[in-house]
Parts: sequence; C-alpha cells; structure tokens
Amino acid sequence: MMAKTPDQIAKDAHSGYYASGDYADDRYAWTVQTFLPACTQKKILEVGCGSGKLLSLLKSQNEVFGVDAAADGIIACASRGIDAYCLDVSSEPLPFPNRSFDFVICLETIEHMTSPYFALMEMRRVLKTGGKLVCSVPNPNWGHIFLYPGLFEYRYFRRFLQQCDFAILRVDHWERAPRETILPRFLSRFTLLRGRYFAGVLRKCLELLWKAFGQFPYFCYWLWTFEAVKFDTEEPSLLIRQSAQTSPKAIDPS
Repeated sequence: MMAKTPDQIAKDAHSGYYASGDYADDRYAWTVQTFLPACTQKKILEVGCGSGKLLSLLKSQNEVFGVDAAADGIIACASRGIDAYCLDVSSEPLPFPNRSFDFVICLETIEHMTSPYFALMEMRRVLKTGGKLVCSVPNPNWGHIFLYPGLFEYRYFRRFLQQCDFAILRVDHWERAPRETILPRFLSRFTLLRGRYFAGVLRKCLELLWKAFGQFPYFCYWLWTFEAVKFDTEEPSLLIRQSAQTSPKAIDPS
C-alpha cells in the first residue's frame, strides 16, 4: 500500500464529517454580531467553512469564499451558492493571490490541522495588510482531543499568533466551560465539590477577580475567539528566524 500524502490523510479523516447533521446557528450568529457587525462590501474567507452556515449570514452584502477538508461540507456550500474549495489548508496552499481578503475566519478548525504553522502562514498571506483574522480554539480543560495539546493552551496559542506576526486586538468567549473544570483534577472527583455551590461559585468569583484586574479569565470559558490584525514587518518569517538562530556558525580562528 502506498503512503498517503498529508492532504489525503486529512480528507479521509474528515470524510462524511457532516453526515449526521450540522452545528447550531447560534454560535455563528454570535461570531458575526461580535466581530463583524454591519460588515458590508468586504471580501471574506472562512477556513473550515463546513456547510457554509456562517458565510450564508454574510453572503448577501459581502464577497465570501470557503475552504474545508470535508467534501460533504463543500457540497452543502455549493447548494447555498457559496464558492468553496475542498482542500487541506495545513498542507495545500490556499487558491488565492496574496493580500486578497479583508477578513479570514477560522472557528475551531486550526486544532484539527496537522501543520497549524503552514495553515496560519497561508491565512496571513491572503490577508490584506490591516486585514483581520477571527480565530477560535476550544479550552483544552473540557476534554477536546488535540493533535498538539500544548499549543492550544491559552498563553501558548496567544504567543503562537504573535510570533506569526499578528497583533491581537481582543479575545472574547463563547459560553462557560463546565464548572468542574475549574477544579484541580484530584478535587474534581468529589461530587459535592463539582456542584454549583462550590465549583460554580468559585468559577464566578475567579472570573470577577480576573476581570477586576483587567485580565481575561480564559480558564472559565468553553472556547476563546481571537481578533487579530495582520501588520507589515521587515522581519523574516518565524521559520527562517528559527533556522538562522540554530544553524551552525563559523568558528572564529582567533
């Protein structure tokens, strides 16, 4: 049997992804209302567009495109009149010129990718200077399976975006994580402590305390949505900087 290419692996893994149904509309509506209110006459790409539900909310007044590794999602997009492509963004280049889009949206998708760095660089490439990335990832504490667990801890994913030359404008949340996830693992075994009167009150107090000090209480929430802007830089890419730092250096004979 021949080895599969990365894009084949991704497409096979997501084959029939939407066969049993689709996600609810409320999160898509919240994303549009929170990060793209009154958005008109913009060019928008959604990476991980699924069946096109979010793009359908923006389609009437904007030029929208989608990409997804799930072929059945792309078929659903076509039925909605959305121009979408079946490809694996973590191994295949986006089929768009540099600086094409005002917004790139990527909701709970980058954690499914075998090469998040390549995917993020492609999203950055097709964004206009000053264009915005709206990207969400789930809180690892509630049990989501990750290919690269450490990357999607809040502080490390935030740093990942910044290292890839995005300036983070704000972070917002969608719903709260289960209250027991606020507890250390050895305490979460006890039913009484997992209840609303202990874990629930503790979560609310910590949330208010962090906000009082101007911090984002990421550990309280189910997922985090980052709004980041692409800025021009004279710096080489992160991968080139890493290579330059670690390559063998000439030895000074003196």
